[in-house]
Amino acid sequence: MSGLAVALIGGGRWGRTHASVLAQLSDRVERVLWVSRHNNDALNAFLADRMEARDRFTLLESLDDALALRPDAAIVATPAADHAGTSETLLRQGVPTLVEKPLALSVEDARRLVDLAAERSVPLLVGLHLLEAPFLHHFLRLSVGRAVAVAELEWLDPEQEIRQGVVKSSNLTTHKVDEIMPHLWSMLHLVDDNVEPQLRAVKPLPQGAVEAEVGLGRSRATLRFGRRALGRKRWIRLEFRDGGSAELDFTIEPGVIVIDGVQRPDFDGNCKSSPLATELTSFLDIIRSGQDFSSSPQLASRCIGAVELAEAVRTRLIEAEAEAVAVRLAHGGSLRDPDVSTWIIDNIAPLLHIQEPRTHNERRELLELIVDAVEAANLPDNVRDDGLRPMIATIWQSDFFGHMTRGWSA
Repeated sequence: MSGLAVALIGGGRWGRTHASVLAQLSDRVERVLWVSRHNNDALNAFLADRMEARDRFTLLESLDDALALRPDAAIVATPAADHAGTSETLLRQGVPTLVEKPLALSVEDARRLVDLAAERSVPLLVGLHLLEAPFLHHFLRLSVGRAVAVAELEWLDPEQEIRQGVVKSSNLTTHKVDEIMPHLWSMLHLVDDNVEPQLRAVKPLPQGAVEAEVGLGRSRATLRFGRRALGRKRWIRLEFRDGGSAELDFTIEPGVIVIDGVQRPDFDGNCKSSPLATELTSFLDIIRSGQDFSSSPQLASRCIGAVELAEAVRTRLIEAEAEAVAVRLAHGGSLRDPDVSTWIIDNIAPLLHIQEPRTHNERRELLELIVDAVEAANLPDNVRDDGLRPMIATIWQSDFFGHMTRGWSA
C-alpha cells in the first residue's frame, strides 16, 4: 500500500503534537484528515509554520466528514471523555484505530470497544508508549531473574512547564487519575506482566498529589503522582528480595540508572525517534503492510488493566479527597484553602464538559468559578447568578459533592 489517508481526531495541544509527527512521516502518510470542531485558528497557525506539509492536511469539522473520505486509519486525540464514543464510531466503520490513553473512562466502555474490535477484526491499539520504551526495557533487563519485593513509582508534573518550546499546562478537563495512571500501569506491567495490580489504599496528599498502594502478585508497589509539583519527575525504584535495588530516574530520557548503589553507564540506544514517533510509525506500518497486530503490546485487549486500575483509584480517591475537604471545613477551614480548592477543582472540572482553558486568565477565571459554584451549591437559596445554575446542577449530581456534604454534616 502507498501512503495512507489518516484521520486525526482532535485539535487540542495533544492533537497538534500528533500532527507534528504525522507531518514528518511523508513516506507513510499521504493525507491527514484533521478533525476539530473548535480550534481552526490554532490549526491554521500550526500549518502555516509547516508549509512543506500543508498540502497533505485537510481540515474538517466533523468525524462524519472524515469518514466520508474513507480513511485507512485513525488516531483519536480528543478529550478523554470522548475517546470511547469516537472510537466506537470508527470501529463500526471498520477503521483501524489508535486511541490515546485512556482507552475509556470505564471498564464497561473499554470492554465494549475491545469486543467490537474483535467482532469486526479491526485493529484497536492504545497510546501507551511506555510499554515499548527502550530505556525501560534496558533498565529491567539489568535485573532480570531477581525477584521484586517492593516497587516505588513517581510521576509528577508542574502545573505549567515548557515542553518542546510549547507551554504545557495541566489538563483540568481530564481527571488526574485518568491522565497519569495509564503511564504508571504501563510501568507496573513491565515489572510483572503476569498479574494485574490490585488497589489496596489511596491517600490524598497536599496540592492534589496522590499516594496509592497496590498489590502486584507477591510484591507491592507505592505510586505517587500529581500535577502541581515544583518540577517534573519520572522515577522508578525496585527493591529485590535478595536485599539489592535498582533505580531509574528518567525525568530526562533515557535517564540515569543505579543498580545496587552503583551508577551504570548511560543507555546507548539506537532509536533517535521520540516515543510518540515510534508509536505512530509502528501503528501505521501495521496498517500499511497488513501485518498481524495481535502481538502488539499496545493492543487494547491487553491494556484493559490500565482502565481497571484507573477506575478503582479514581473511585476511591474521589471519596478520600471529598472526606479530606469535609474534615478541613469542619475544623474551620475555607474553600479557598489551597489544598481544599485543589481537591474541589480536580474532581469537578472533569465533569463540566467544557473546553480546556487556552489562556492563564481563562484558567484562573474557571478555577474561581468552580469554587464559587461549590460554595453556592451549599446555599442554593442564595444563588443570584443564573450562570452558575447549570454548574451547580452538575455539582449536586457528583459523587464528590455527595461524599463531601455527608462528611461535612457528620
